[in-house]
Amino acid sequence: MRLMRNKDISIVWTCFLMKIVGLWMATDLAQQRRRNFALIYTVGAIFIATCIAIRDFYFSWGNFNDCVYIACNILYLMIVFFKIAVLYVHRMEFYDLVAFTEKNFWHSNYDIQEKLILDNCKRICAIFIVVLSFCAQGTCAGYMVTPLLANVGKNESERALPFNMWVDFPTAMSPYFETLFIIQILCVYHVGVCYICFDNFLCLLNLHVASQFRILQHRLKSLNYIVQMNIDVPVSDKGRLSYTDTCYSKLRRCVRQHQALTEYCKNLEDIFTMIVLGQVLFLDMIICLVGYQIFLSDSPPSRNVSLVLNMAGTLCQLFMFTYSCDGLIRQSTDIGPAIFSGPWATLPMNKTGRSLRKNIIIIIMRSTRACHLTANGFCTVSLETYTGVLSTAMSYFTLLRQVYSLRRDSKSS
Repeated sequence: MRLMRNKDISIVWTCFLMKIVGLWMATDLAQQRRRNFALIYTVGAIFIATCIAIRDFYFSWGNFNDCVYIACNILYLMIVFFKIAVLYVHRMEFYDLVAFTEKNFWHSNYDIQEKLILDNCKRICAIFIVVLSFCAQGTCAGYMVTPLLANVGKNESERALPFNMWVDFPTAMSPYFETLFIIQILCVYHVGVCYICFDNFLCLLNLHVASQFRILQHRLKSLNYIVQMNIDVPVSDKGRLSYTDTCYSKLRRCVRQHQALTEYCKNLEDIFTMIVLGQVLFLDMIICLVGYQIFLSDSPPSRNVSLVLNMAGTLCQLFMFTYSCDGLIRQSTDIGPAIFSGPWATLPMNKTGRSLRKNIIIIIMRSTRACHLTANGFCTVSLETYTGVLSTAMSYFTLLRQVYSLRRDSKSS
């Protein structure tokens, strides 16, 4: 079975990011050592960034704008660590899921119509992942460019780092400044990689399993062509019974595929349900806080560009996340109408025909229960979640704006 992953930029890029984080399969001992080293480096970068952010938050207490800015950074660190911890706990199930996906989804043994379905899926995945990666890279670049522009024209003793260190030794002097600057930027970019890679992969899996449901619909509808081509064959003819047996054997393969896809979605839910819950709560807060910094806080122009890219990436990420989950719901429920639309009434009522009809009824009944992802059982994620998150974020933003107005009025009085 030939794999198509090497031809799909979205799959190649997402797998590469997962390898950088260290949560990926290894084929030998040398690869496993590299994965372990990457995971240790990831945890170390998050730990260093968390220590710097918490210390900065402690010494910035009282400055509301700075606290909001630092709180955003801490939230990013918390959600990244949470995703890594959850996926590390379920790493064996995750590796089995990836192996199943590579074997059954990412191959090129499809007919022309099925390849068109997969090409459309690949195009959507590439658009989402490229846009999100661009926004993430722009946000990370903002952390680097902002202090560089602020340091133009300043003395060596007045240079500022991307994040305040609050230590006794002279961080603005060489070589401390260059060393700390590189360490902080490396941590920022690695956290950015960790932040987008898990969402990219989940979106990739959702869109591809939704495409597999579409392929299953195509295969079920193709059974109708067999029926229609033989609809004028006399009942007593052996050919009529032969094509009934052919329909039954192909339908059994479709039933097995449908069972495999529903089991796949169940495993996907078991692995990612906690991550989905954390992501929904995180996006509620981060949209509110980033919106406050853009519209109410007096930030430098370079940071505003970074914040705008951050907001665009967050909205794109939320849409990508909810759209892929919504597609999973819609395509799984469309299995019933796809098989019901066939002229099954023309098949003979022999043993094979009766068994075939029972299988059709079972598939229709099962397809009424949509495959979906939930936020740990609290809610089903769909496109309605997109509007719900935005509505909640706007409520938080309104509350935060009122707090800002009260603080401004108290200072003016």
